[in-house]
Amino acid sequence: MALSRSVPERSEPRSRWARHAEFLLFALTACMTLSNASRLRLPVLSVLYLTQGIPTGFGTVTLAALLADQGFSASAVAAFLAVSYLPWTFKLIYGPLVDRYAMSPMGRRRPWILLSQVGMVGSMALLLAVPGAGHRPVALAALLFFHNTFGALQDVATDGLAVDLLDEDERGIANGLMWSGKVLGIAVGGAGLSTLIARVHFDAAVWAQIGGLFGAVVLVLLVRERAGDRLLAPPAAVRSAWARKSTQDGWRRLLVKLRRAFRPAPARAAAGLALVAALPTRMLVAIGPVFAVQAAGWSDLGYSQFTGGPALLMGVVGAALGGWVADRLGRRRTLVGTTAGLLMLLVAFTLARPWWPADGVVVAFVGLAMLLDMTLKTTLAALFMDTVREEVAATQFTTYMTLGNLCNVLGSGLIVPLDALLGFQGIFLSAVAVSGGVLALLYWPRATQLAVKA
Repeated sequence: MALSRSVPERSEPRSRWARHAEFLLFALTACMTLSNASRLRLPVLSVLYLTQGIPTGFGTVTLAALLADQGFSASAVAAFLAVSYLPWTFKLIYGPLVDRYAMSPMGRRRPWILLSQVGMVGSMALLLAVPGAGHRPVALAALLFFHNTFGALQDVATDGLAVDLLDEDERGIANGLMWSGKVLGIAVGGAGLSTLIARVHFDAAVWAQIGGLFGAVVLVLLVRERAGDRLLAPPAAVRSAWARKSTQDGWRRLLVKLRRAFRPAPARAAAGLALVAALPTRMLVAIGPVFAVQAAGWSDLGYSQFTGGPALLMGVVGAALGGWVADRLGRRRTLVGTTAGLLMLLVAFTLARPWWPADGVVVAFVGLAMLLDMTLKTTLAALFMDTVREEVAATQFTTYMTLGNLCNVLGSGLIVPLDALLGFQGIFLSAVAVSGGVLALLYWPRATQLAVKA
């Protein structure tokens, strides 16, 4: 009898605690609906951009400087960066895919974000399986290529989420916060992970990235896009919803809508700017590690810690400044001022060749270049959101950003022939010429029609 009375006494507290836990989880996630809370969606979008920035800093700062310190030439490091950047051009394929299959019980974009995050975690885990990966550039390039394939998918889905949910009056500040998050991620991937490699081990840097990505997975699992979305749904339910959506919007219909979206002159001008506006700074990113280590006498750790730390703080300022200024002065005026500033900075640094070995000269140049680069990128992102058409917003915005990623590949690729023909000063002069071309493009008649706030 004592035993029979003790059973309900022990089981009742369990059921009560289970009900409390279920209620707390429901209350927490009910409050975490992105469409209803600007104070929630801006931090979530910023965190997603942060997780994209960490591998970028790891590749473009930490690994590039590591390879330069091992004696690899500028063309070899540039080729490594070009291969790593290449998957970001896949966004041209991902955009229509994410737009067409955009309906599920879990929301329009969350399933794609979760899928990409799982792939990013898995690709980083593969890096741990390569012995001596830090000294094998071909293996590093291949695995970063694989990782960025999923990173590009997350970027497309995140941009689609932003276009879907952001109000017009918060686009400037939202892009500033998102790019600030990405810059902070690059700082972690650059200064943070390079320090971890120097003081602990290469694998420790990889494990740190896996931990950060897993935290982002948990965050996305706990938020809803809109009220009524499920936190999780069976794969069969997601596939069924996608199948219903695909019968309504065929590929041909989607492509016709996209072609119409690019007919207006401002949209075509914006596409041209996406392809070339950041070309000078992409050239600087590719040549920077080799120039600093082999010409200016920096160590690879010193370069990684500076460009991935203090210099990127200037980038955060530039990102925040770009969003604020673009909302007040207009997108085109901000782009003209930023490009002109970069042109003058490049001319001054090229003429200062006798003082290149002085740390202060390089520090000032890199810091100001980072500030202008992030101001430029934030302004471009706000401009792209202004020129998209609602019916194909995610695909059109992704097309702009894909052209921007292709600009990264072109910037790195230009260094390969220039390194064989010219010295460092010749490469910087080439960047001056490219900046002049971008400035001329901004005065092209179609470019003067850019955006409602130009």
